Amino acid sequence: MDPFERDRIDRMNREAELEKAPDDPEQPVDRSDSKPLIVMICAALAATAIVLGIMWVNDTNRSEIGAPSIAQSQH
Repeated sequence: MDPFERDRIDRMNREAELEKAPDDPEQPVDRSDSKPLIVMICAALAATAIVLGIMWVNDTNRSEIGAPSIAQSQH
């Protein structure tokens, strides 16, 4: 390879490296980048469990007093 060609390729590579932004999708992924996603998934699962628990408690209270639930009532 010609030394001038090698210098030209090196300059192009340096320029390309300088153009990369910190949030460039081709940058390597850092392990700490996935922590917010894991926290959001855990929070969503916890919220789902709480909502289902509240619904289950409310349904059990209704069936103990003998009132039919909406799904069991006939219109």
